[in-house]
Amino acid sequence: MSTGTILKQLRDASMMTQAQLADKVHVTRQAVSRWENDETIPGADLLVKLSEVFGVSIDALLESPVIRYCECCGMPLEPSIMGKNKEGEIDPGYCKWCLEDGSFVYTEPDQMLDFLVASMPQNGLSEKECRAFYASHLKKLPYWKGKMTSDSNE
Repeated sequence: MSTGTILKQLRDASMMTQAQLADKVHVTRQAVSRWENDETIPGADLLVKLSEVFGVSIDALLESPVIRYCECCGMPLEPSIMGKNKEGEIDPGYCKWCLEDGSFVYTEPDQMLDFLVASMPQNGLSEKECRAFYASHLKKLPYWKGKMTSDSNE
């Protein structure tokens, strides 16, 4: 994904116009348009400002082969589905379904497992086997490490 596409997705997710973003980083609306159309790339100083405005790292703004995953459910992340903190800034660690306005939707492993088993059953697995499959997946995610014991939720 190009830097321009990433910037547009972040701006759209933040419900800002090009003019509003331009005001925040002290450039013209046309400069924002050129970035989003991949005609130019913001300089280092502007990348720092943009990362602060959107609450993401600079590498998240640049074309990066790194694929981010929600630290709670494991879903692949792109800027348009990232959750937001209490200040309304994008949190690049979580999806909007796991983190809403700075509050975690799933605070107990069983809540997340109930959702995963009901929403994404695995073909050929019983409900118990599906639950065990997702439990082993969740234990590897940063949000759930330490919250799940090796024999719980299976």
